[in-house]
Amino acid sequence: MKKILIILTGVLLVWNEPVIAKNKTSNIKIAKSIKKAVTKNAQKKKKTVQKKKKAIKKSTKKVQKKKVVKKKVTKKAKYNYRYNVGEIQSYAHSLVLSYGWSEEDYRALVLLVNRESSWNPYSVNKKSKACGLFQAYPCSKMAKYGKDYRTNYKVQVAWGMDYIKNKYGTPQKAWNFWQSHHWY
Repeated sequence: MKKILIILTGVLLVWNEPVIAKNKTSNIKIAKSIKKAVTKNAQKKKKTVQKKKKAIKKSTKKVQKKKVVKKKVTKKAKYNYRYNVGEIQSYAHSLVLSYGWSEEDYRALVLLVNRESSWNPYSVNKKSKACGLFQAYPCSKMAKYGKDYRTNYKVQVAWGMDYIKNKYGTPQKAWNFWQSHHWY
């Protein structure tokens, strides 16, 4: 009894069955075709494994590049970018009330600062270089309210309130102007 190997759609089947060959050339042809099929299947598997390895290498390179970019950004950062929006808004609310303005004025102030800086005291406009919660231009305008005007939200809020009071009278009027001009 001889073993016959047949490969069908990538599956190797083996069974024992008597083989009666009329001549030696047919046995050789069968053996060659089996060998060819086995090598093709092995090559396909090898190629897929190589493709997977290349894809993994590419994805790890992308992740490594992203990590490097993050490190560069944190090395260049001048300030600690932590701030509490609720704390800033609470302080602004107390100043609005101390100026004798209404709750409507406070809501208008919130909308205005949302549009200008999203309550980020470290924000800087890339085009104009205006900075802070109220986007003072130039930033040094706020210096008379405190030396740490770039990082201290209290200094920025105090400057912003005085700016609005002197130029528009109330935050509601400043917000109305902003809505029609997209600046104030």
